[in-house]
Amino acid sequence: VPPVQAFGAGYANGAAHINPDIEVIKTYHPGGFDIAFSDPEWGGTTARQAMDSGADVVFGAGGKTGNGALIEVAGEAGAFCIGVDTDQWDTVPEAHPCLVTSAMKLITPGVADLIVGFAEGNEATGNSYGSVGLASHHDLDSSVSQEIQDMIAALDAALMDGSQSTGYSFGDE
Repeated sequence: VPPVQAFGAGYANGAAHINPDIEVIKTYHPGGFDIAFSDPEWGGTTARQAMDSGADVVFGAGGKTGNGALIEVAGEAGAFCIGVDTDQWDTVPEAHPCLVTSAMKLITPGVADLIVGFAEGNEATGNSYGSVGLASHHDLDSSVSQEIQDMIAALDAALMDGSQSTGYSFGDE
């Protein structure tokens, strides 16, 4: 599913930007839309396999499938997880023990821009509106040093002004 692959590529490219030698384990659900987003058992099993293979962080994307991954990681002492779409602190409370942040689709500003544009007579096309951002670190705020927070802010600013590329285009995977 291309949007999930885009989030996965963004995570992998970001990790490699910080540590070019990092090994990122990527696994995508083999099913179609009818099951890929609604299989929490597969998400949990796959997250467990990644942790057993040495992963320290699991980025669980893909609706309920990703939620299953987060919940599995939450039971592992010292492991971290990253949610997706919204601040999963609010939607998957079982993930609190591991949830460092969530990669959020900031849809509301994008929809507001579409409405304003339409009211001004601009007909928008395509399906890519709004931007993305990171949720708060909540209970794990002390695990994210000020140096890392500053680095994230600088990278975000560089992505927004175009001086930094994600290194991904739809269809790359």
